[in-house]
Amino acid sequence: MAANAYQPSDSEKWERLGERWDTHDSFGWESDGVRGHVFADKNNNTVVLSIKGTSSKFFLGGGSETSERDKFNDNRLFSCCCAHVDFTWATVCGCHMSGSKCNATCLQNEMNDETADNYFFAAAQIFMDVAARYSDSDIVLTGHSLGGSVVSLLGLTFGIPVVAFETPGDSLASKRLHLPQPPAIVMDRLPLFHIGNTADPVFMGVCVGRTSSCYYAGYALETVCHNGRKLIFDTVMQRGWRMDIRHHRINEAIYLVFEPWGNLDPEEQFPVLEYEDKDCVDCGLWKFIDEDSPQ
Repeated sequence: MAANAYQPSDSEKWERLGERWDTHDSFGWESDGVRGHVFADKNNNTVVLSIKGTSSKFFLGGGSETSERDKFNDNRLFSCCCAHVDFTWATVCGCHMSGSKCNATCLQNEMNDETADNYFFAAAQIFMDVAARYSDSDIVLTGHSLGGSVVSLLGLTFGIPVVAFETPGDSLASKRLHLPQPPAIVMDRLPLFHIGNTADPVFMGVCVGRTSSCYYAGYALETVCHNGRKLIFDTVMQRGWRMDIRHHRINEAIYLVFEPWGNLDPEEQFPVLEYEDKDCVDCGLWKFIDEDSPQ
């Protein structure tokens, strides 16, 4: 379902889901913003909302009409300060002050501007429409990459189960959007799951710096920390894979990692769910200045 969010339902690349599931609705395919599908079982007992991630030739999944806006949202949600990486970059907001200083108040205002091109608020409206239409159903959210992070933010907002694949760190964005945080909620109890593999530099939060492929493609994916729990397939240690942006692709993850894991090599132990390191820190080299208390 997460892979199908990248395709219209009549595409030759459509992944067959079996007789249990029907595609009940699709959204965004006439525009250049949030796209995806709504799936449901025969009796509408379970409904799955799947949201598309970034479409980009850089990720080898092919570009689309949404590529420019996808990239804008990537750089807004997952960069430390408006995608200010160095003087050669065009930023997505004007919150950078000087050096490694950033205006925290400005960042929060930019992130919470519902009139801006912000996928989170558009996706929240889609979710509320789906929830109203399927008021008696159990709703689950899924997505890959940017789509996975957007649905994880929705899950944190509405308390809805989420299964996200190969996502950038979503913790920093959730704080800037003022979504529920500890101690008001117990993060470890949330039905929020991030699934990925260690050869994916985006999921591992290391697609940064001037030698990275993200830098050359103009993506400031600088966050590391995830909300909820993680299921990490260690393709680097157990299979000897090298970290490569190609391992970020959802279809490769499905057919080369998730489905065959342990079937060909009995030594491949299935990973266990783990909590995010409580000491995980995003953007530790930056200083964020609050306008109300600039000290």
